[in-house]
Amino acid sequence: MHSLPSHRWTAVLGAVAMICGVGGIATACGSSNSADCDPTDPTCNGGTTDSSSVPDGVTVLPDGGWLLPDGSVVPPGTDVGPLADGSPTGDGSPGVPGCTSDGLACTSASACCGGRCESGKCTPLSAKCHTLGNTCTAGGECCSTFCNKGICSNPSYCVQTGDACSAAATCCSGTCNIPTGSTFGVCGPPPSGSAYCSGVDGTVCTDCNECCSRVCAPYGLTGVNICQPAEGCHVVGDLCRKNADCCGSEGTGLPGAGNVVCEIAAGATLGICRNPTSCNPEGAVCHYKSAAVCGTSSARADCCDGLGAKSGVCRPDKLGVPRCYGGEPCHKVGDTCADSSGCCDGTPCVPDSAGVLRCTAGTCIPVTGPCTVDADCCTGSSCHVPLGSVSGTCGPITPPPPPPGTDAGPDAPPADGSTTDTSTPTCSLYGQSCKVDGDCCSGVPCIAPAGTPCAGATGCTCRNAIR
Repeated sequence: MHSLPSHRWTAVLGAVAMICGVGGIATACGSSNSADCDPTDPTCNGGTTDSSSVPDGVTVLPDGGWLLPDGSVVPPGTDVGPLADGSPTGDGSPGVPGCTSDGLACTSASACCGGRCESGKCTPLSAKCHTLGNTCTAGGECCSTFCNKGICSNPSYCVQTGDACSAAATCCSGTCNIPTGSTFGVCGPPPSGSAYCSGVDGTVCTDCNECCSRVCAPYGLTGVNICQPAEGCHVVGDLCRKNADCCGSEGTGLPGAGNVVCEIAAGATLGICRNPTSCNPEGAVCHYKSAAVCGTSSARADCCDGLGAKSGVCRPDKLGVPRCYGGEPCHKVGDTCADSSGCCDGTPCVPDSAGVLRCTAGTCIPVTGPCTVDADCCTGSSCHVPLGSVSGTCGPITPPPPPPGTDAGPDAPPADGSTTDTSTPTCSLYGQSCKVDGDCCSGVPCIAPAGTPCAGATGCTCRNAIR
C-alpha cells in the first residue's frame, strides 16, 4: 500500500470507489476470500493503525487495505494515482486507465488488466468475456455487459458474476474465486438454496422478473438496468448474514414472523433468505398485476394477514417492489416494520441501535444516520451497507467499484482523453424524493405514490411507474 499525504486526501475521498454492496453502495473490507468484515464493527480493523504510512484518521485493515473516515475502503495494493505535486506514488497496478488488455505484450503482471503476465502476454481472467479494464467496442464483449468509452467498466455498485474481483465483498454474489497464488479472480454465482429466484441485488437485468426484488431499473450513476434492492428487510433469494436480515424472521411481531430464515451453507458467511415455510410474511415479494413498466410479478399470491392467514394484501412500496402487507393499522414511529410502506405516512423503516427495523420519524435519513438502501437516505447521499446486511449508514455517494488494483485517482484521465468528472452527483438516486423527472439520476421518472407522473404531488419518488 502506498503512502498518501494529507494534501491528497480530499481528492481520494471523492474518487476511490467503496468496494461493493447493496442498496446502493456497500462497504467491503477484510480478507480477499471473506465478506464478513463490517467496517462499522470496531473489531474489523484489529486496532492497527500505521500512522507513519497513512494519513490521519485512516485505519489499516488486516488485509492491508485502508478504512477511510467516511466508512469506505481502499483495497490492498490500490494505486491512487500520482500526488498533487506530480510525483508518483509507486509502481503501477492493473486498472483503468493504463492497464494492458488481454493478449497484449507485457513485462510484468502489474501492467495487465487481469493481473497475470505469462509468456510475455497478458493472460485473460476469463475465456468467455473481457473482464474489467480491457478495451472493448460493444457491451456484449464485456463480462459486465457495459462498455464505457472503449473500456469494460462496472455498471453497478457491485461486480457482476464472472467479472474480475480481488475480494468477495466486491461481488454482487458475495463470492470471489481467486486461484491459489493469484491476486485476482472472478466473481462466482450467489449462494444456492431454497429460493425461487437468483437475481440478487445489483446484478444487470433486462426484465423485472429476473430479479428477486422484481424491479429492474437504472442504477443512478451509470444508467444501466440492475436488480434494485428492496428497502427494509431482505426478500426471498437475496443475500443475508443472519435470520434478522430476512423478511419473516422470528421475533418481529409482524404477520408471518418465523416463516423465513437465512439459509447459510456450512463454513460460509453469507447465505440467502429462503422460501417461506408457510404464507408470505409482511415485506415479502408477492404477486402483483401491473400494466406499467414491470408488468405482472411472477411471485406467489399468498400474503399472511394479521392472524397469519392468507388474506393479506400485495402492494408496491416506494421503490415499486410488490410486497405483502398484513392489513393491520399502519405502524407508528418506534414500531417494528418490514419496509416503509407499512409505516404511517411512509416514514423510513431503518435499523435501531440493536439492528431491529423500526419506523423512524422524518421523510429521509441524513448523513451518518441508519439506512437499508439508498432510498432511505436524503438526496446527495447513499446507503453504505455491508453485503447481505440490513444495517447501513447514509454517507457520501461514491462511484461504482473500479477493477481490482485500478488507478482510481482523479488525476488519471479516461482512455478517450476526456476530462474526468469527480464531483458528487446531486440528482436523486432510485427511490429518493423528487418533484420533477429532471431531479432523478439517469432519466428515471419522478412518480407520485399513486403510480402516476408527479405533476406537483407530494411524496413523489424516483422509480419506475408501477400501478
